[in-house]
Amino acid sequence: MPQPKATLKDIAHTLGVSTTTVHRALNGKQGVSDEVSLQIRQLAAQMGYKTNYMASALKRKDIHFAVALPKPTLDDRYYYLNLWQGVRRFFSEITEFSAEPLEFHYPLTPDGNGMALKQIYEQHCGDISGLITIAVEHNQSSYFLEKLAGRGVPILLIGADMYQDLRLCCVKAYDELAGSLAAELLCSFYPRDFAETIILTGNPTGDFPMPDQAKNAAGFEQYLRTHAPNARILTAYSPVSHHSGNQVRALLAQHPEVYAIYSTSARHTVQMCQVLETMELSGRIRLIGNDRFPESEEYLAKGTLSAIIDKKIMKQSYQASQILFNYVLKGEYPSSSTVYVEPSILLHSCMDFTAHG
Repeated sequence: MPQPKATLKDIAHTLGVSTTTVHRALNGKQGVSDEVSLQIRQLAAQMGYKTNYMASALKRKDIHFAVALPKPTLDDRYYYLNLWQGVRRFFSEITEFSAEPLEFHYPLTPDGNGMALKQIYEQHCGDISGLITIAVEHNQSSYFLEKLAGRGVPILLIGADMYQDLRLCCVKAYDELAGSLAAELLCSFYPRDFAETIILTGNPTGDFPMPDQAKNAAGFEQYLRTHAPNARILTAYSPVSHHSGNQVRALLAQHPEVYAIYSTSARHTVQMCQVLETMELSGRIRLIGNDRFPESEEYLAKGTLSAIIDKKIMKQSYQASQILFNYVLKGEYPSSSTVYVEPSILLHSCMDFTAHG
């Protein structure tokens, strides 16, 4: 006959403490000393106690998590659609819980994120158990993040590690590694000492700068400085991808010796593919882009793209959703205040065998 499952009362009785104390210790709540908390967790493990999170969730009202991300339209769809899909995928897998996302879509403008956070704070602050959004360097964003954190709303940031004193955790790509991988790959393509001309494009310093792209570009340049000091880097930076495209066309006309192009962003990757195809340079110039999405997969299959640095965007938002869910419902803290998702290199030959994530 199977043994009856241990209960909170069993653990409390054995240790001579209240069930409230046991509950606090097992859910990471304050008010229990480290020594007593350790004793409770150890005894719970020995007795085979497992929290029935499903039952405790069903006893609550519906749990809502605010998700504020840019609208995945036009060029913004390359990156942000993956973010939305990662969030939706996670919540589709936990339908047995009374937890669902409240989606706030906003235009990718400097104040777009702040406007969405303002709406969440003013209209939904008392109804949400957590927030998932991207980090944006803007006064209105920082103001309402501070207001939401002050109301006890746990905040998960994706992409850029900012506002460390306000957020519970940030899930992001290892951006410097992404750039370093691209540089090493270019060097490995070349049969001798690498001393070629390369165009580096993206938006690390534009009107709406992206901190992740700045670190990506820095990782790329640092690798070349260390391992290929004779390589020459020409930059074509702009917050508007087709402006970068025009810059690159001019650079290619002036510098026919250009060996390769590296794009630190999804939208610039598509723009560079279009530039090479219209100039009939596809396949002659090595092109490495960032992020996996249907259009980049198509260009990789055609050979316009030599490789993709896959920062696993969908995995980032999936993991952020999972961390926030586990914190709110289970009292589990993230393994680190910054969780890195390591990028990988995607080549045409392995595209069909590599999971999208």
